Amino acid sequence: DHFPSDPRGYLDAALVELNRENPSGAIDILDPISEKFPKEFSVQYLLGSSYQQLKEYDKATKLLRRSLTIYPDSRGARHTLAIASDAMQYWSESDSLYEGLIASDTNDVQALNNYSYSLVERNTQLNKSLEMSKKAIEMEPDNAAYLDTIGWIYFKLNNAQKALYYIRRSIELEGENAVVLEHLGDVLNATDQMDDAKTIYLRALDLDKNNDVLKQKAGVIPD
Repeated sequence: DHFPSDPRGYLDAALVELNRENPSGAIDILDPISEKFPKEFSVQYLLGSSYQQLKEYDKATKLLRRSLTIYPDSRGARHTLAIASDAMQYWSESDSLYEGLIASDTNDVQALNNYSYSLVERNTQLNKSLEMSKKAIEMEPDNAAYLDTIGWIYFKLNNAQKALYYIRRSIELEGENAVVLEHLGDVLNATDQMDDAKTIYLRALDLDKNNDVLKQKAGVIPD
């Protein structure tokens, strides 16, 4: 407790932990002081971001909302809250945040991609999702995550050939990713390439060993 009235020491120490990719360490530093500095944007934002990285979305949303009452224009806080609220299925909140981010910067490529992925995961507004995804790909044609998004949208729009093209390109660029491999398996399965799909599901399961959905798809456990 070296900096009782000044948050900077705590913030510097927390940033060291975050730069080490240790959000738990940042939480250990910031959580005890978050109520002491309720109007300190950086304390609330970094603590909320740390919880978001650990997928503790309930805590993350509360802290990030608080940070935005202090500094409503923070794009970083709006982005991070959008991800956390989307994960909590607070879609009116996440949609509103993404709409605002894109309205104020039509080239916000991360917002374009994340919003389009959120929509396709809900199987809603697929044409809007596709338009945003196309724009993201125009700006970053070799971004593996964005290529997976557009491939997944094409799959939901029943264009399996385009889906395969983009999802395979994503895997080419990024290598093994359980979610992207599962997407590839789903497209192969839908196009009657069952054996290939099973091989891909097993590769995905190797990366995400406790995923029961993948176990079922790979035939490791019965439906």
